[in-house]
Amino acid sequence: MATAHRRTGTSGTGANGRFGTEAREEDGHATLALPVTIRPAKQDDLPTLEWYGLHSPHREIIAGAFRLQERGDGAMLLADVNGFPVGQICIDFLRKRPSGRATLWALRVFQPFRRLGLGVRLVRAAERLVVQRGVPFAELGVDRDNAGVLPFYERLGYEHCGRERGQFLYHTPEGRLVRVAIDQWLLQKRMAEAAKPEGGRGLRLATD
Repeated sequence: MATAHRRTGTSGTGANGRFGTEAREEDGHATLALPVTIRPAKQDDLPTLEWYGLHSPHREIIAGAFRLQERGDGAMLLADVNGFPVGQICIDFLRKRPSGRATLWALRVFQPFRRLGLGVRLVRAAERLVVQRGVPFAELGVDRDNAGVLPFYERLGYEHCGRERGQFLYHTPEGRLVRVAIDQWLLQKRMAEAAKPEGGRGLRLATD
C-alpha cells in the first residue's frame, strides 16, 4: 500500500459530483454521466475495497485503517460511484500528533476511473477534515522510486520537508509476514495556506 482525490461536513461526506455529460450514443459509443460521492468508509465497504482481489493481500492494512477511523484517530474516505468505492484516501491523526501533523496515506483510484480528477477530490476532502480537526499541517510520503507523482502533489501545494526510511510489517490473509522497506520523500502543506492560489514552485528533493 502506498503511504500517501463541495463542501465537506464534519462527517467527511462530500456533495455529489458528476462526470461526463448526459448519455449520448453515436456509432456504438456513449458518454455517461456518473455521480460520485466522497464519504467515510463503512464496515460493509472493506471486502469491496480489495478490488476483486487486487488488494486482497492488504486486507490487514485496510482493516487497520478502518479501526483507526472507528477510534476517532483517523479517517478513511472513499469515492463512491454507484455504490462501488472507486477511490480511497486515509488519514492518520495519531502517528504525528505531537508535531502537529496529520498523515495522508493510501491514496488510490481504480484504474478505469483515473485521470478524471478523483485523486484531487479525495485529497481536498482529506485536507478539509485535517482543517476541521485543527491540525496545522498535512503530510504525506512519496516513494523515491515513484517520483512521477511529485508534480501531482506540487500542483496541490505540497512542499518537500524531509525524508523517511524504515519498514512496516503486515500479514497476508494466508498468514505470511511481509516486510516492506520504506524510503520516501516527505511532503507537507500548511493548512492555513489551503485557500491560496496553487503556485508553481518546484519541489526541492533530498538526494541522499
